Amino acid sequence: MNQNKNILIVCVTIILSVLIFSRTGIYIKNTGGVESNGKISNTISVTGDGKVSLKPDMVQINIGFQETASTSKEALNKVNTKIDSTLKILKDNGIPEADITTSNLNIYTEYDYSTSKRRVIGQRASQNLEIKIKKIDAKASKAVKIIDELSTIDDLQMNGIYFDIEDKTEYFSKAREMAFKKAEQKAQELAKLSKVKLAKPVSISDTTYDVSPVYRYSNVAQFKEASLSVNDAAGGSQISSGEMDVTANLSILWGIE
Repeated sequence: MNQNKNILIVCVTIILSVLIFSRTGIYIKNTGGVESNGKISNTISVTGDGKVSLKPDMVQINIGFQETASTSKEALNKVNTKIDSTLKILKDNGIPEADITTSNLNIYTEYDYSTSKRRVIGQRASQNLEIKIKKIDAKASKAVKIIDELSTIDDLQMNGIYFDIEDKTEYFSKAREMAFKKAEQKAQELAKLSKVKLAKPVSISDTTYDVSPVYRYSNVAQFKEASLSVNDAAGGSQISSGEMDVTANLSILWGIE
């Protein structure tokens, strides 16, 4: 009887200990890798990162138009007239239709709230275009020329100018290779310090994600202010596109012997 009582006390003590540890956020976890035969293997966990810096080769711009008229059709026709002018400028500069996308089209009633009773002003139509200008040079001369021409259209709204890289595949591969080598070097150093032999990786986690386009300017005025007015053979203003970083991040669990 006393023996059963002692076992019960031990069990209760273990349960209470688990509850106390869980409430404090402290827990014990086996961090070793598991081999195919179920055997726990000794491991070293390291991380590595790689970064490749390069010049953007593409500019993305978002422009929009808004017009108000007595009817929705009239307001939309006004917007379409300016869209047509925009498309002509883009076509004349060699921008293919595939690189021009309508991001949104809205038609709604416009009200005047300046008095206690709201008054209908008319119908407002708005439309935005996303435009990709590819194969730019270091000073984005082609983009500057197109934006200069687009800015001649009345009431054009420049919603943002972004620099990007059209195809990052090759650069992510290079960054990933750099990340792996850096992680391997760390693991080798730790293995040497621990007087163990480094084996093959047990697991690899790639937390790399695609880099977003770099936001530079919110409107034409900012873009022109940043431009460098130079008189070169081509003439016109230019701007530096800067650099972008393509980064890879790896977490690797190495086996040790």
